[in-house]
Amino acid sequence: MSPFARFPYLIALLLLTLCSLKPLKGHAHEMGTSALTIQEFSSLEGASQGKIVFKRSRAADGNLAPIEFKFQPECKITQSQVEWEDDNEVFQYADFECSQPLSMHKLEVAGFMRLAPDLILKSTALDGSTVQAVLNPQRPVADLSGTKPTTSMWEYLSIGIEHIVLGWDHVLFITGLFLLWQQRRQTPGQLLGQFTLFTVGHSLTLGLLVLGWIAVPTRLIEAWIALSVLYLAVQWVLKTEESPKTQYALILAFGLLHGSGFALSMESRGFPEDSLFSTLLLFNLGIELGQLLIVLVLFSVFAGVKKISWPLLQPFLQNSMVICMGGASLYWTVERVSTYAPF
Repeated sequence: MSPFARFPYLIALLLLTLCSLKPLKGHAHEMGTSALTIQEFSSLEGASQGKIVFKRSRAADGNLAPIEFKFQPECKITQSQVEWEDDNEVFQYADFECSQPLSMHKLEVAGFMRLAPDLILKSTALDGSTVQAVLNPQRPVADLSGTKPTTSMWEYLSIGIEHIVLGWDHVLFITGLFLLWQQRRQTPGQLLGQFTLFTVGHSLTLGLLVLGWIAVPTRLIEAWIALSVLYLAVQWVLKTEESPKTQYALILAFGLLHGSGFALSMESRGFPEDSLFSTLLLFNLGIELGQLLIVLVLFSVFAGVKKISWPLLQPFLQNSMVICMGGASLYWTVERVSTYAPF
């Protein structure tokens, strides 16, 4: 069967998969991110006043991260305002009044769940001292005095792993690269070179965006990320052959796109300013470890399939993966473009 004769079947399978995915939300990043910024502006006669910005985003189930926080001793929250952005993120702006200086309080956080596993906190007292922490079920309390370490930079390593392993568009892209490598019967060195270029690309844009040197349109970038997955699925079905230069150039370009996605997720969660480069490096290392984990799982699965005496099992598995890639990426592309479009 010629490559073009396969195309109607691809479309039919994509539409079938699209219908099956429709009840699911098209968010590629499974986790709902949460970030809290506290700024103390005045402290008179033992009392303190300031402002908070509390940001939450929707998780893969379409619901907001159910994170809640409270001061201990309790503070009064006033002038609260809520603003939505792209119907996907909600920002709460409020003032707070405490009977003691901010540094004499603790912050307790609750509502953690699988789709909302942590909260990034940045608290700045009147004297300029800053507390930055990653709060989670194992560490739900932050000491705002800053006298005790509330988090470790190594938390960003686990956040990086979580981000790629639970980010389905990134998982499917890595799966697509692996399947094309299998189909084209390339060497392990070529696979290593492809992932090295992908790493270089996403590391570059991740660093530039986090440092604030460039800016990109969020939903449009996410739509292009979805299209990169769809491109790999179509390449696999059509069995196209590319020159090494073209293949590596495309992988590098896709890496730049996916790095934008990583940075956009972390931009709202925040990196500690006093250890920006080390936490950025750890986050990126976490992404690489997660990427390696996905590849090792794929290798293990297909190695196990080869030991089963059923010749149709491997093609069935490969086709099923490609159908998932194509259907999910097509759905995400339509959903993200429709969100971005001004009509």
